[in-house]
Amino acid sequence: MSTPPSAPNDAPPQQPGRSLATQFAVALVAFLSFGPLTTGLGLLLGFLPKQFPAIQNLYAAGPIAQTVWIGAGVLGILTIIALLRAPRLAIVVCLVFATAHVLGAWWVWGQFTLGAWAAMAAVPLSIVAAVAESRRTSPVSDNP
Repeated sequence: MSTPPSAPNDAPPQQPGRSLATQFAVALVAFLSFGPLTTGLGLLLGFLPKQFPAIQNLYAAGPIAQTVWIGAGVLGILTIIALLRAPRLAIVVCLVFATAHVLGAWWVWGQFTLGAWAAMAAVPLSIVAAVAESRRTSPVSDNP
């Protein structure tokens, strides 16, 4: 059995994996982004069945409401990228995502959906995740 080679003394220490808050925030935002992106693709390609009342609301909502709803999906993707790359920016992007998701749900579906509540819950979760990621990636100072 061989032992793995040790890292040189000047190599930076291995950082642990993403925090649980970050993983959960990414999963929640990905789940919430799926609906707007799928319905946007359905509007673009015309594969949504028009006999369902919810889809009729989507078609009747108008282009501004549809843009806000689909934009929520795009903002969700940007939130995920920000959570993984720029945690402090993720707070602002997630706030804009939640606002677009709530407004889009209200305009398009005509009601305050469970997804709108979850989008609002994603904001404090992204704050916790941003703090956890900032602490994880911040350099350790030599001075106490």
